[in-house]
Amino acid sequence: MAAAGRRGRGTAGSACTVPLLIFYATASAYCTGRSAVFAAGHGRREQRASELAASADSLVDGLCGSEVRVVQWLASQQMGQAHLLDGWEHAGVEDKRRLIAQVLELDSSYPEDASGRRGLEAYVAHAKALLAESAANKNPFDGYSVELPVGERQEIGSEAHRADERLGLHVIQDAVFVLVAGGLGERLGFGGIKVALPTETLTEATFLETYAMALRAMQEGGDANRQVPLVIMTSEDTHELTQSLLEKNDFFGLSAEQLHLLKQANVPALETNDAAFALSKDDRFQIQTKPHGHGDVHTLLYQSGLLPRFASEGRKYIVFFQDTNVLAFKAIPAALGVSERLGLEMNSLTVPRSPGEAAGAICKLVQASGEELVINVEYNQLDALLQATEVGGDVADESGYSPYPGNVNTLILSLKPYMAALQATGGSMPEFVNPKYANAERSVFKKPTRLECMMQDFPKLLRSGAPVGFTDFERWFSFSPVKNAIEEAVSAHAKGVYAASPGAGEEAVYAANARLLRLAGAAVAPSEPPREFLGLPLALKPAIALSPRFALTVEELFSRVPGGAAVAISSRSTLVLDGAVELHSLELDGALVIHAGAGVRVRVRDCKVINAGWEFRPIEEGACAAAEAIAIRGYVVSRIETVEISEDTPGDYELIDGGVLRKI
Repeated sequence: MAAAGRRGRGTAGSACTVPLLIFYATASAYCTGRSAVFAAGHGRREQRASELAASADSLVDGLCGSEVRVVQWLASQQMGQAHLLDGWEHAGVEDKRRLIAQVLELDSSYPEDASGRRGLEAYVAHAKALLAESAANKNPFDGYSVELPVGERQEIGSEAHRADERLGLHVIQDAVFVLVAGGLGERLGFGGIKVALPTETLTEATFLETYAMALRAMQEGGDANRQVPLVIMTSEDTHELTQSLLEKNDFFGLSAEQLHLLKQANVPALETNDAAFALSKDDRFQIQTKPHGHGDVHTLLYQSGLLPRFASEGRKYIVFFQDTNVLAFKAIPAALGVSERLGLEMNSLTVPRSPGEAAGAICKLVQASGEELVINVEYNQLDALLQATEVGGDVADESGYSPYPGNVNTLILSLKPYMAALQATGGSMPEFVNPKYANAERSVFKKPTRLECMMQDFPKLLRSGAPVGFTDFERWFSFSPVKNAIEEAVSAHAKGVYAASPGAGEEAVYAANARLLRLAGAAVAPSEPPREFLGLPLALKPAIALSPRFALTVEELFSRVPGGAAVAISSRSTLVLDGAVELHSLELDGALVIHAGAGVRVRVRDCKVINAGWEFRPIEEGACAAAEAIAIRGYVVSRIETVEISEDTPGDYELIDGGVLRKI
């Protein structure tokens, strides 16, 4: 497993390392000797500069020459960070060195921009420009008109949909998969990383394990010798935890060589419109930092050197997906097929979106010059843009939904134009700033802000008119994010909105699997009435877990159910299928679990399974037997009675009446 971060210019661990940035700066920004005169910014910073000049010796007492030059650089007019040195005349040298070391680390992690600036010099320059635009309340979409984007709307299970799946499977092993996994589960009431949460409680397979299983299914169903790369963007909070999760679980069946971890660095928090860095409230020798946004994934990929390697391996596409939307992998094969069929340089997976819904939408923006940009527009900017269209706002079309589909941040990019666009910018991404102002003059922040970048803004780097589109899938099939703790989930449910809790995500998985089996012709009974767990109503039965190894596509799922209506599943049943299992004739009223290892094929024929089954039972208040990842759902699985089949010896088998497995 390869691990990488941004390539830097200095070594933050050495107290006497000079950032190379210093040598590219203008000579006037620096002085030599311990009695240097510090130049600072305007206003109160000019006053602070005079104070610094008078007390320069005490400010840098105990520091070596290179450290002194870092201090001079921070206080320069170019950087405008003289306030960081407040109280330094009375501070210990080790405290000073802590802040200098952090500055060097932050400087090394920020990429070079198109103007050749890099590190904190570039960050401050970008921040000043963007904060000035924000203070002036400048609209980033001034001069654009809105048109309908070009895209494909998929009818799940149709011949056209399955044809796109087949086309996608032809190139799926030529794709690189990139997981944006920088988040902790604190918002969900979970102390670990989000990808360590179970997608459902029948198998307790984590999100990361399920994604690894999908890649294994691609390899098992295609060229077993062609590995599908998985790149994971981590954060300072999640990197070690992600690496540990992989290593403890033997990489979930993947090889270490096909895994690549890229660690995202934070950026300084900003407390004023002139881009002053904010110090920690508890430690004046520590700069507050915040995440730079998931757009960093593009920068990290460029800096890692992986892209030329992937190109040399014949990779054609890069697929970006989010950490807790497990249903995305049902949609990705067909979306890849659409990209291949239409020659798209970027393809955004979307879902139908209601007018006014708080979700970004894919739009085609056109300037008076004729330049076009197909891109996600955030919901708080969308309606104002659409007011100028013929329909006069965000209104429904004949489908009942907005013609501008909802972005779910699963993206497919063609590798060659992707590499070329990043090469042109040195890997840097367009940024924005979104301060919350405390006054009408927009001059005071309620709390520190920072520059951010978004992965879905990549079309800004592509040429005007580049083939950029979307592939739209119904929500039940493709979108089940897990992002809310139980309190927010209950509130969302009361408003008629998807609850997005771990339990709601599990419910969505079971419902999607049941619906797909019905599309295949199986007689799956309607769901049992919802039951409340921690105040959230959930319809969890029938509970059906179908691994990616059972069916990676809808067409493959159809082929796994040749029996059609001869497959009957009651509403109280639990069904878990993993691997090459075919359902010819089955009557299930209880719990059935079948695992077929690599090279194993199991046909279920003339099989009746009736038993006490499994139940979802509430966790009693104060009970501590359930692990935290399960307990936050408010229920546990009680496995009362099961027919369980697990076979790893390659060959053909038949499961017959009573749950008896025999080799054919």
